Amino acid sequence: MKNENKLEEFWKASFGKSKKESTNEFVRESIKAICTKCHTADPFIIADHMDIEIRWEPFGIHPLGQTVYYENKPTIFLNECLKESVQRYFTCGHELGHIILQPETTGYQTGRLSHGVCEYEANQFATGLMGLLYVEDNGYGPESYYDLVHQYGSPVKELD
Repeated sequence: MKNENKLEEFWKASFGKSKKESTNEFVRESIKAICTKCHTADPFIIADHMDIEIRWEPFGIHPLGQTVYYENKPTIFLNECLKESVQRYFTCGHELGHIILQPETTGYQTGRLSHGVCEYEANQFATGLMGLLYVEDNGYGPESYYDLVHQYGSPVKELD
């Protein structure tokens, strides 16, 4: 991975303890493990390393993404309206979060109806992954969440 020392510094500085420590720790460790294994935080490259097919579909406005399992093999479907948008990174990372964090569960959609613990974990996974991708691409960590939104998208405007 590019800028591994800066990535490690960002990693250590970015994650503190909180009330949701067990969930946060699980998500953090999952992100760290997959980024170490794949040598990147790019969700499209990670999906390729994990042999997960990504397909672009004309869903309309929603959903932004969906993971479907066929014979226990996941496929990520992304809305074709995101193909040229920075939002594709966050959405792909979110779907990877479902696959990595909740491997036994199926039937997710990223969009205005996304709620609950599984969606929270997938969003947390995607946000953490985007933070590391930012470091990988720029050599330093984002100054704010808005830096991530600008470079990789965010579900906030899509959920309202």
